[in-house]
Amino acid sequence: MSDVRESVMPRQARAAQLLLFALAFVGLVVMLALSGGLSSYGVGNMIAPWLLVWVCALLALTYDGGARNGTRLTTFVVMLFVVVGSFKQVSGATAPGEFLDAALRIALGLPVMVLLFLPETTAWFDREK
Repeated sequence: MSDVRESVMPRQARAAQLLLFALAFVGLVVMLALSGGLSSYGVGNMIAPWLLVWVCALLALTYDGGARNGTRLTTFVVMLFVVVGSFKQVSGATAPGEFLDAALRIALGLPVMVLLFLPETTAWFDREK
């Protein structure tokens, strides 16, 4: 019976995975919605933090497979860079679109960071092969 329980991803890890997928999708929508009136420099400036979010979403694809503690920590560190950079963007936002862009990364990124350090999630990534 314990083998079955260990092979099922805990809700906390699944929630972090789904939040990362949702954040990646939201990033795509935001990029498409806000990039219309921007120069190539502005689009590049907007896409940089979303690239890191998409890297985290790609890492989340491995959560139910062979992902271990290194994947969890890598996701956390990359999301930390995203969230810290987004706080800087929120404080310096000059337009509502810029504020919304950064606020979405904060609102969905902070719960992911918390979920990755819950005991159930840590135990899932520390499990044996």
